[in-house]
Amino acid sequence: MSKNIELKLNLKPTTSIIYITGSAEKGPIHSLFTQLCYNHMEKYTPFDTGNLAIDSVVLRKDSITYNAPYSHYMYMGQVMGPNIPIKDKNGNIVRWFSKGPKHYTGAQINYDKSKHHLATSYWDKHMWSAEKDDIIKEMEKYLEKHGG
Repeated sequence: MSKNIELKLNLKPTTSIIYITGSAEKGPIHSLFTQLCYNHMEKYTPFDTGNLAIDSVVLRKDSITYNAPYSHYMYMGQVMGPNIPIKDKNGNIVRWFSKGPKHYTGAQINYDKSKHHLATSYWDKHMWSAEKDDIIKEMEKYLEKHGG
């Protein structure tokens, strides 16, 4: 003789479950993912004075924004001009000056790799291609430890 067993489940709404586990968009897990991506991406970001890679960065729960005035063309990896050389008294170029509207010159940026040896254009894409497995493992480790 078999008996039927009736179970009553009291589940929180899906949105509550997602929020509690931290997996909601812009939730704690999303914030962790963004932070990990930034941490891994920094060494791919061009670095001279640190303004682009560190000082201009705005890190939000779901985005990373580089606010340096030259962020876009550094990301694209293309030199913008016109570029007028500024020379010292010996005729050595010490910096460049641009006036008027800028445009792409067709030349590629040659990134200084002395501080960030992986500095490149499209640094987010290069980082993800090379390090996504590491980030996924770090996320999994966090979730296992915190029961997410």
